[in-house]
This record gives sequence, C-alpha cells and structure tokens, in this order.
Amino acid sequence: MGTAFERELLAGLSTGLAGLGLHVTPELDSMNTSEHPSRSPDAILSVNGQRVLVEVKAAVTESDTEQIVRYADTVADPMIIVSRRIADRARRQLRAAGIGYFDGRGHLRLVIPGVFVDTDIEPMVGLETTSPPFEGDVVREVAIAILNEPNVKHGPRSIARKIARVPSAVARALERLRANDLLTSDNEPMVPELFWALADVWRRASTPLANRPEPSRPSQNKLLQFGLHEDEGWALTDTLAARAWGMPVVVSSNYPPDFYVPSIIALQRAIAQLGRATDPENRACTVSVAPVPLVCRWREGELGTHWLVANHIVVALDIAQDESRGRELLDRWLPQGNIVRVW
Repeated sequence: MGTAFERELLAGLSTGLAGLGLHVTPELDSMNTSEHPSRSPDAILSVNGQRVLVEVKAAVTESDTEQIVRYADTVADPMIIVSRRIADRARRQLRAAGIGYFDGRGHLRLVIPGVFVDTDIEPMVGLETTSPPFEGDVVREVAIAILNEPNVKHGPRSIARKIARVPSAVARALERLRANDLLTSDNEPMVPELFWALADVWRRASTPLANRPEPSRPSQNKLLQFGLHEDEGWALTDTLAARAWGMPVVVSSNYPPDFYVPSIIALQRAIAQLGRATDPENRACTVSVAPVPLVCRWREGELGTHWLVANHIVVALDIAQDESRGRELLDRWLPQGNIVRVW
C-alpha cells in the first residue's frame, strides 16, 4: 500500500479482523498479471489461510458499486472493499453481490470459506473531524444543490451559479463536506448519509398565526412579500407541500399550511397582519424564516396549489423532523419524474 491513507485503512481492517480472532497476514506476492491483465488489487491478505483481495477507496457511493461488482466478477478470489465511509445503499449492493466491506465508521462484513463476519466493530481512530460539516448557510445550500441533482457532476463554479454564491465559498463548503466523508473526491453525494446529516441540523422555528394569508389581495401580497411572480418569496413547505409533491400524505381540506418567509421583516409583518395564534392547535397557518436564503428562491409552481412550493429536498428535510412519522413517510414516497430519492 503506497499512501498513508491506504496504510491506515488497511491497518484498521487487519485490526478489526484480528480482534474477532481471525489470523491475518499480508501476502507480499503480486497477482498473476496474465490472470488479471487490466488491474491489480490494492492489497492481498491471507485470512485464516484464505486469500482475500483488498480494494481501498476514500468513500463508496451507490454509483461506485457497479464497477466494483464488474471487477469482482473477473477474479477468482473473494474481495473486500475498504473505505472510510460506505453509503448504506452501496452496502446493500455489495452484500447482494457477495462482496465484503470494511467501513471505517465501524462495520465489517466478510464471507469466505470457513469465515462469516457481519458485525459492528470499534470505529477507526482519527475519522472524527474538527470542523462540523454544516456551519454556515453556504455549506447547507451546497448540500441542497447536490442532493437536488445527485447524478450530476458538480464543480464549485456550476454550484455557485445555481445558488448565487461566490465560487470560493462554494469550494470551501465542498472541502468541508469531503472532509466529513459526505462527498467523494469527485463531489458525489454519499446517499442517504448526506441527506440525514443535513436533516440532523435542519431547524424550523415556526410561529402559529391566527389567520391565513390571502394571496388574492394585492396590498397584502406586496406588504408580506409573497413573491408569487418574483424570484423570491413565501414557500409552502411541510405537510401540504409534501402532498403537492406527491408524497402519500392524507390530510383534511382545511389543514393549516406551513410557510417559509424570506426575511425577519416578512415574519414580523405577517404576525402584525395575521395575528399570533393563542392556541397552536387551532392555528390557521405557521410561518418561519427560511433556514437559508435558497429556500425562498428555489420554489416550484403548478403543483396543484396557488402557492409556490419549496424544493422537494427542503420539503423532505422538514418531513424528516417528524420523529413519529417522518422516516415512514419518506420511505413510502416514490417520487415521479426527474426526482431522485436521496433519503
């Protein structure tokens, strides 16, 4: 193994296997080049006398597994993938293909003649980062942009154009996400890890109001910054927005809508105009200042409501906050069209 990064992961794998009582030694001989003309594994281990080929990757996404499986089909020996982070969906595909894996966050799977290992182990020391992944608005907007198009190749300039940020700030945000193993070196999202990591820090401070806004009133429209025909404005979110996006949510016809507003001024005006609800259970709607500015710019129309609806990633993040039903609803949501499931 050439780099310190590769040696660290290989040492973590060997330690994990040895800790389970297996005899592990490196094999120093290279593979027969005539048998494997196109490439060689990153390392070869002997595990209880059985040769195992080792492939080392910084991170493994679902899209990586197709190439891994193709390579595994060309070799006679069992293979194990070693990485700092392996996406949940990638794990499932590796298991289905009979390929072992060592996730540095603390899971080891290896199935070879005479050995069956599929267990949690101690995470590797040193994987923690001193920089939390989601400090600041830019990195959260970058994460939303990447999750919105997970199969698109993303660079700092292309993302900066989409979210109206400077490329240098986007580049720093990408570096932070990579340092936290939420993106690959090619800026591919770890799915669903990136979504759920963002969901863990996503917050909406809702204010219940006594009356609903009336978009048909021009004076109220301008005063409260609805922005129905502008680039920025109120965004419908949470339950009614989820239903608009096609999520299997059953609600009554008079269910109170939830809105993001673009500024604290818009929030204060909404409270003054519509009144604060004395009983949240009898609210007419809720309003919240958007967690990041992008929320009130990335809105969709023509979804069966006269309001513009927040981006589906934002809506999914809000649904995920419901501890009792959030994950269940997201599991049942099979979006149509160009939407890719990232949760």
